[in-house]
Amino acid sequence: MWIDRTITKKIYRSTESRPVVMLTGARQTGKSSLLKRLFPESRYITFDYIRQVEAAKESPQQFLKYCTGQTILDEIQYVPELFRELKIHVDNARDVYGKWIITGSQRFELMEQVSESLAGRISVINLETLSARELRESSFECVDDYLWQGGYPELWSNPSLDLEDFFENYIRTYIERDLKQLIEVKNLNDFRRFIRVLAARIGQLLNYRNIANDVGVTDVTVKRWLHALEMGGLIYLLPPFFTNIGKRLVKAPKLYFSDHGLACYLLGISDADKWCNHMHRGNLWENFVLLELIKNNNLIPGKELFFYRDQNGVEIDCVIEQGDRITLLEAKAGEKIDNRKLNFNKVVPLLQKNYQIECVVAHTPADNSIAQLKDYKSFNPLRVNFTPK
Repeated sequence: MWIDRTITKKIYRSTESRPVVMLTGARQTGKSSLLKRLFPESRYITFDYIRQVEAAKESPQQFLKYCTGQTILDEIQYVPELFRELKIHVDNARDVYGKWIITGSQRFELMEQVSESLAGRISVINLETLSARELRESSFECVDDYLWQGGYPELWSNPSLDLEDFFENYIRTYIERDLKQLIEVKNLNDFRRFIRVLAARIGQLLNYRNIANDVGVTDVTVKRWLHALEMGGLIYLLPPFFTNIGKRLVKAPKLYFSDHGLACYLLGISDADKWCNHMHRGNLWENFVLLELIKNNNLIPGKELFFYRDQNGVEIDCVIEQGDRITLLEAKAGEKIDNRKLNFNKVVPLLQKNYQIECVVAHTPADNSIAQLKDYKSFNPLRVNFTPK
């Protein structure tokens, strides 16, 4: 079953205005399948095959010379030698838009190469796993399963696929293939323990020393492995919101997974009962809410999306800054809201001089609408999409 992606229009628009379009994202987010469906007449070349990699590395100029018409170059991070030659081809035909469509699974390393070779010539788009909104719009009846199953497209398009087998194979592929290219891991068991430790720290302030102690490796190793996961698009580090409000604020980022289904697997959650009764349910709900904001509103952590926390422990889960407007959002994994546990009244006075402020709570009511209450709005992101104003 094919599931329409909301990013489709953005991809089409980009091919009409840029010579090169790059689609990035973690493995199994559906990059290749989406591009093949959107551009069925295009030539498709994947560098998952060693033969193609060797041919491109041996003679980049000759390789691209035979790419006539619109061409999709899949997993181009395996052949960084192509970037310089691709720049030459683009500069010789700057008014030919959408000829080159490239994909890559290594977000930050790939971006560095792109910025050096293709600055001003390329549109970069990130493809996340499926959102709850995309599942609703595709008329899935069991959207609640999304809370522990996550959004990898194959899990939804192929109902016979075993959840545990999928995630185990996913982790093995990442460790045995992608990770070897990014960093040297001497002990694979240590790395497996490392990502499980991270899953238990979702929504928490990042503390390298504590993670290193739990895994049994050095702080330096933890930093290197975190960087690899971030490059591969498997985690997000959400920075704190800083502004001149006369408060001492924390400086450490918070950790989230780019797909909460993978985190649930690492925590041993595979059904509704395990999710509802798990000690980290609140953190997993917070991870889910953050991802819905990113996927449905094109928000970028560190650009428009932050969190707030001062050294007195006053915290707001998500701070969305858009010009002179700020949305303060709290994620609560329950149907009823205890107003005593909300911190809006402690933070709004610090910001209202410089911003127009909207307060929102994302929780689990049964209705399919956004409710306007006295001091804040409330909604269930499993049932309805929220757009910050």
